[in-house]
Amino acid sequence: MSNLKVAYILFRFPSLTETFIAEEIQKIQGADVEVRVYSLLPSKEDLVHPVSLSILPLTQNVPRIFNPAVWFAQVHYLCENPGLYFHLLWTLLRQPAKHFSTYLQRMAIFIKSVWLAKDLQSRQIQLIHTHFAWLSSAASWVVSRLLDVPFTVTTHAFDIYSERNDLLKLITNQAAKVMTISDHNKNAILGLNPTLLNDKVQVTRCGIDLSFFSRPIDAQSTIAFPLQITSVGSLIEKKGHKFLIQACANLEKQDIPFQCVIIGTGAQHAFLENLIQENNLGKDVVLAGKKSQEWIRDRLSQSHVFILACVRTDDNDQDGIPVAMMEAMAMGVPVISTAISGIPELIKDEETGIIVKECDPASITQQLCD
Repeated sequence: MSNLKVAYILFRFPSLTETFIAEEIQKIQGADVEVRVYSLLPSKEDLVHPVSLSILPLTQNVPRIFNPAVWFAQVHYLCENPGLYFHLLWTLLRQPAKHFSTYLQRMAIFIKSVWLAKDLQSRQIQLIHTHFAWLSSAASWVVSRLLDVPFTVTTHAFDIYSERNDLLKLITNQAAKVMTISDHNKNAILGLNPTLLNDKVQVTRCGIDLSFFSRPIDAQSTIAFPLQITSVGSLIEKKGHKFLIQACANLEKQDIPFQCVIIGTGAQHAFLENLIQENNLGKDVVLAGKKSQEWIRDRLSQSHVFILACVRTDDNDQDGIPVAMMEAMAMGVPVISTAISGIPELIKDEETGIIVKECDPASITQQLCD
C-alpha cells in the first residue's frame, strides 16, 4: 500500500515561534506519510531551530506573484474552469474585513494559491493540511476546490481570538476537519460559527519532544540561588510580561534577590524595557531576545520557576495553551500562570502548577515568597 501523500500549506516557514508545526511534520513522516511543504511567503528568520532545518529539504517557497509561472497558472484555470475560478475569488474577497489592505492580501494569496494548485496537480496529493484559519487556510481551501482534494486545518488562538479571525467561519465551514488544541478553543469556534457541527471540531492536544525537554525531577534542588525566574513568549500584550516585571519590582522592594530572564521578541520590547528601567531592574530583569531551543532548554535547567502571566486584552485577544509552558513542565520546572483560555486544561492549580489572578502582580509575588 502506498504512503499517504500530504501537502502542508503554511504562511511562512520556518517560523521561530512555530516549531510545533515542524515537530508535527517530523512525527507524521515517521508514520509513513509522504509530506511536501509550501511556504506562501519566504521566511524572515535569521535563527532556525534544528527541527525546522530538518524540514527545509521538503519545503518550497511559492513564487512571487510577478513570476510568469504564476500567471500561466491563472490562464490555465481560467480556461479550464472560469466559473469556479471567479466563484472562489469572489467568495474570498467578500468575507468581512476591517482594513482595505486585507483585500489586497487575500488577492495576492489567491493568485499564489492558483499556482499551488497547478504545481500539485501532477503530484497525486491526497490531503492538504494547514495551521491557522487565516490566509494559509484560504490558500488551502482554494487549492482543495481546484483539485477536488480535502483539506484540514489546525486552529490556534491567533485565528480565533484576534482580528485575524475574519476567515474563521469560511474556513471551518469548508474544511473536512477542524483541529484545535483545547476544549476552550473548541467552544470558542462553535460560538463564532453556531451552524458548525460539534463533531467536526476535534480537540488534538499539542505535544512536545520529551527526549529533548527533559531532566531528572530532583535536579531542581541543585540550582544555586538567587531565585532564577524564566519566561518564554513573544513580547506582546497577551503574554502578560508587564505583570511579571511588576512582580519583580515587588521582590526588589522586599530585598529578595532574584534574576529574571524573559525570552522572546515583539512589539512591546521598548515598552517593557522602559518599565524595567523605571523600576531600576536593569541588573535583575533581562529581555534576552530570540534564542535557540538549546539555549532555552539550558536556561530552564537553571531555573527555579517559569512564569507566563497571560491576560485577555481589551479586544479579547488571548493565548491558547503556550507550548513554552509545556516545555518548562517537561523540564520539571514549577509553572505559574493565569486561568486564561485553555491554560487550566494544562495547569491544575496546586497540582501541576500554580494559577494566579489575571493582571495581578501582587499574587505572583506572593507565590514567589511563599
